[in-house]
Amino acid sequence: MQKVIVASDSFKGTFTSLQIAGRVRDTLNPFHYDVRGFAISDGGEGFCHALTDALQGTYVRVNVHDPLMRVITAEYGVVFSDTIVIEMAQASGLTLLQPNERDPWNATTFGTGELIAHAVRQGYRKFIVGLGGSATSDCGMGMLQALEGLEEVDECEFTIASDVRNPLCGPQGAAHVFARQKGADDLMIVRLDERALQFGRQLEAATGRRIIDMPGAGAAGGVGAALLGMKHVRMQSGIDLLLDMQQFDRHIVGACCVLTGEGCIDAQTLQGKAPYGIALRARKHGVPCYALYGRLELTAGQMKDSPWDRFISINDLPTEL
Repeated sequence: MQKVIVASDSFKGTFTSLQIAGRVRDTLNPFHYDVRGFAISDGGEGFCHALTDALQGTYVRVNVHDPLMRVITAEYGVVFSDTIVIEMAQASGLTLLQPNERDPWNATTFGTGELIAHAVRQGYRKFIVGLGGSATSDCGMGMLQALEGLEEVDECEFTIASDVRNPLCGPQGAAHVFARQKGADDLMIVRLDERALQFGRQLEAATGRRIIDMPGAGAAGGVGAALLGMKHVRMQSGIDLLLDMQQFDRHIVGACCVLTGEGCIDAQTLQGKAPYGIALRARKHGVPCYALYGRLELTAGQMKDSPWDRFISINDLPTEL
């Protein structure tokens, strides 16, 4: 029986990572394929569940505030009995807002800070924080506000799980690259970039570190910078961390192909997002990797140079989402 690995990112607004694997399994089962699905996230939406479930962890539900300071319920995972998995999209995610509510100037990461603070008060000191899918561009100032007065935070170890390598400011910074999809217009992008620069300078003065230009400082609207200012912190590729935790390399041996993908494959995907990282793993093992997509926005040259062996549209005809 031939083995097929399905490790796709979620198709936002339609299917989760594991739902896609389920659809592929239903399709291929009559042809006697051994289909193995993996929950995938590069640090954004779905990261907490993917990692916590893979490690057979437990969940803690907490009342926190969403990006517009409305009370919601979010959760974090507990793995290895002493490590907390936090996905900032749970409390500060873009999917928590209606399109007409997007407001990156006022949206806050306070709720993400509340998740961390709750776990700190429960005695936890090791954190894996997945960055991505945020509605915010506040450089983590809301998060830091929620952590004010918690001296124990200085004892905590933070692993930042993110595949965004952008600096905090400038043409490739958080505002210019990511804020438009969060609702910013041209004028607001300039203001957000100026605010980020001011925050970055204050952070560098307070920590004595050069943070503004660090790769990943611009992740999640600048939350990367705020976390890089913590005393004990390291940054790791979100997709690599998740694949290693799920022993992906062991499962891929002997597979006839790997199916990955996301709703829109574009230039950002090539910057190290989940489907790209999975394709690199497949190539390392000599296994063909096919990319499923709803929309493809790559040039012919980018497609040729990419690590995928084939691109497959999920849309036979133009269709509604």
